[in-house]
Amino acid sequence: MKKTLLLLSSMIAKHNASAFVARSSPAAMPLTSMRALPTTTQVSNDDFMKQLGHASQIIPVLHPEDGSSPSEEESAVLLEVLQKQFAHSDGIRGFFAVYLTSAESLTMEEVPSVLAEAVKGSDTKVMVPLACMNVIMPTAMSSIHQDPELKECASKTADNGIKILRLLKGDSDVVSNCKAIYQVSSDEVEGGDDLIEYWNKFFTNYKYGSEQKADISRVIKEFC
Repeated sequence: MKKTLLLLSSMIAKHNASAFVARSSPAAMPLTSMRALPTTTQVSNDDFMKQLGHASQIIPVLHPEDGSSPSEEESAVLLEVLQKQFAHSDGIRGFFAVYLTSAESLTMEEVPSVLAEAVKGSDTKVMVPLACMNVIMPTAMSSIHQDPELKECASKTADNGIKILRLLKGDSDVVSNCKAIYQVSSDEVEGGDDLIEYWNKFFTNYKYGSEQKADISRVIKEFC
């Protein structure tokens, strides 16, 4: 698992390094960033690896360097792009793999309104399991990591994932998935429906131990 996450972090870093070059000139940032946005066709059709790069192009518009919010025109364009990106799993995974660990999101108090609207308008059958994973995985890593900085980073990433999942709190898909996750993480599995089997396999694949399960159970209970 560590090897996979380290590889993903390395890939994200490479995409960030190339995609953020345009941000070196603050005065030209809004126009440059808008021109750099991926097209709706790209975010609709491109695979996971390319979605990482698209995310790095979207973030500067979502979080302008001067701390302001996107303009009305920028928000309209962003919403259309995000809606297309969130219509499939590669787009959702690619965006949040970059966004949840970005400097911009790690300092945010609230989820930007245009991002919140895109999340709430997505197909929950696709979004919810991935949003749950974006809480589960960094929560588990916060106890797996031994390095204090890595533990803190994982904890902050988990907090960001929770903010996104809270946008959908109360949705029936959130409740059913989180109940299954809670049962699996608490070793209180009752029955063997599809969701229980899905999340049990997920936990088994990542070899989560008792400490990781306890941490996951604690944070996921809010959504049951």
